[in-house]
Amino acid sequence: MDYLFAESPDGTPPAAPIPAQPGRSVARQVGDVLVESRLAGMGDADVRSMLARKLCRLLPDLPPGGADTVSTVALRALEQLARDHIVRVREALATAIKDIACAPPSVVATLARDVERSVAEPVLRCCAALSDEDLLDIVAAAPAGWALSAIARRHSIGAALSDAIAGSGHAEATGILLDNSGAVIAEPTLESLVERSAHHPDWREKLARRPALPRRLALRLADFVDLAVVEHLHRRPDFDDATVAEIAAATRRRIDWAEAPEASESPERRAVRLHRLGKLDETALGDAMSWNETGFVRAALTLRARVAPEVVDLILDSHDPQAVTALVWRAGLSMRCAMQIQTRAAGIHPRAMLNARQGSGFPLSPAEMARHLERYGIGP
Repeated sequence: MDYLFAESPDGTPPAAPIPAQPGRSVARQVGDVLVESRLAGMGDADVRSMLARKLCRLLPDLPPGGADTVSTVALRALEQLARDHIVRVREALATAIKDIACAPPSVVATLARDVERSVAEPVLRCCAALSDEDLLDIVAAAPAGWALSAIARRHSIGAALSDAIAGSGHAEATGILLDNSGAVIAEPTLESLVERSAHHPDWREKLARRPALPRRLALRLADFVDLAVVEHLHRRPDFDDATVAEIAAATRRRIDWAEAPEASESPERRAVRLHRLGKLDETALGDAMSWNETGFVRAALTLRARVAPEVVDLILDSHDPQAVTALVWRAGLSMRCAMQIQTRAAGIHPRAMLNARQGSGFPLSPAEMARHLERYGIGP
């Protein structure tokens, strides 16, 4: 492999290290390293590995961005090392450069996209020089799970990157993100994760431990009747006695729903009975969804929306978030309930969900929702 050594015009290597005006001593060190490596034989992978480590040690003392000849030569050598055909050379470079904040962006971006886990993982996990733009681009490319998990372990993660990891659909990486106190997770993302934790029990304790967990999400999380989660929520210092009591009440109600004598009824009969009693409301639907009783939810929507059961089945099975939201609206339920039904009863992926407007409002106008319902033969 032909490495760069600031050759003279005729292509012969220089007889001495390259001189530089600023930082002359560092320039001499770089020149010495390059000449020493050339003389030792650049065809040897061990020599190239040594070159990578030595150049990385000198990086903090070089002018940034190739501001002089020596920096330019060092940068070009590092870029070639990042593309070396021998894995252990790239590993040596990745291990040496991961903790250097002033590492060249072009070099770390190449290493972060390496197909070899031993090369990319340390850079993805530790390197502060890797930009958020690069990380978002890597997540968007649907990398291997280990790459997502490495990014989720970074010391500091912004809200946009957290949202991308949470939206990737990789459960392990999302769990690691929730455990990471240095990750900023926006409230809409937390809300989506609370909903999805219905299918990921291992996330629940992690969510309960999240700093600054909004009170309304803590109450929603308690809906899953996980006593370990409730215990974590009870111990949080940022919730007052009233909030803790409300969490306990929600948990008790969910347990009562499952243990009630009527629990042996078919979902359809139970829905009809509650409808006659005027109790087929959002509380009953929430209790049913906390136990994944989708049959009850379908029967409740049939009764409240006054449509045929097969039409309800058709809409829920369509995975169409607009149609599902319109059906919930027709049933006289809230947008919050519509979001729960989208994920828990209709199986709509979080990225495809129709979210509330300004936290609680329907994002579609009544006329738009009526048009979606007309597609399924439901009139005014």
